[in-house]
Amino acid sequence: MIRRSSLVAALVLSLALVAGACSSSKSSTSTSGGSNTNTTAVGASDSATLSGAGSTFVNTILQEWVKSYKSTAPHVTINYQGVGSGAGIQQLTGKTVDFAGSDVALKPDEAAKLGGADATLQIPWIAGGIAVEYNLSGVSNLKLSGGTLAGIFAGKIKKWNDAAIKADNSGSSLPSTAIQIVHRSDGSGTTSVFTSYLTAVAPTTWTYGASKDVPWPTGTGAKGSDGVTAAVKQTPGAIGYAEVSYPKNTPGLGIALIKNGGGQYVGPTADAVKAALATATPNADGTLKINYTPTDAAAYPISTTTYVLFSKTGLAAGKLTALKHFVAWVLGDGQKMAPDLDYAALPQTIIDKALAAVTA
Repeated sequence: MIRRSSLVAALVLSLALVAGACSSSKSSTSTSGGSNTNTTAVGASDSATLSGAGSTFVNTILQEWVKSYKSTAPHVTINYQGVGSGAGIQQLTGKTVDFAGSDVALKPDEAAKLGGADATLQIPWIAGGIAVEYNLSGVSNLKLSGGTLAGIFAGKIKKWNDAAIKADNSGSSLPSTAIQIVHRSDGSGTTSVFTSYLTAVAPTTWTYGASKDVPWPTGTGAKGSDGVTAAVKQTPGAIGYAEVSYPKNTPGLGIALIKNGGGQYVGPTADAVKAALATATPNADGTLKINYTPTDAAAYPISTTTYVLFSKTGLAAGKLTALKHFVAWVLGDGQKMAPDLDYAALPQTIIDKALAAVTA
């Protein structure tokens, strides 16, 4: 009886420590990832090496999280490779990594390979917009409606001065340059979100499905968001899609304004992503169903959360504790880093549910 009471007390204390990760470190870490001098912060006594792989969408901010978290947990080493959501899930299934990053929730067959939906946590940990990037000299503030964008990627709109593009850009001068499509060649959560958007807004035009891999009707494939952006940069007249930081930090590329359900052309800013996520529907497993046709005039329609995936039971106790503490930190101080890195912090309602899932 005494032993049982001690175990219960220890469990309660452990959960309280994880749940308090955000507040305990909040006072000591700056919004730009400054030094944390609070040596009693949750995670400070952890010692583990964690490996992860997956989403290239989250890679930019994740690398900064890892650097900043080192001051909170100096004995925790986190290695992450941006290899695409599909490859990350495969590596998690093969138990060659401790966690995976994915821009979309697990499909039933993927969850089954990981021991079922109840065996794996899927925690949303940051949000962002998928930018439609383009390389078109002399053209800025390009506007595209969903139907036009679907027509372009379906190969039905072949030149930049097509009537459909002109209709979206009244008064603008558009060249007769041929459109060069660049898409992901690897299994990609970013592709899944992008094609889900095309399917939602133009189902009769985009008929190639919504998935991490689709049978692209035209274009050239490139690996990773960085690969797509590099290919667009190298190809005059090209158009592609990637997480915002990639084209924003690549001179010479433009980011299109996309028409939302309210009839407004909006760019993938942090505020516009937040406005879109406010219309998302929570699922019972903690994931979100994204609304790709938000009627809020301020919302950017190609917005998404991205997830960290890990096993509830497949990790050694020390690794699991360290990973939970890191995720809890991300859901607190880590969110403050989002705007400077072209991401959007999660709404508080989503953070609260995510923390509850981590500590359960």
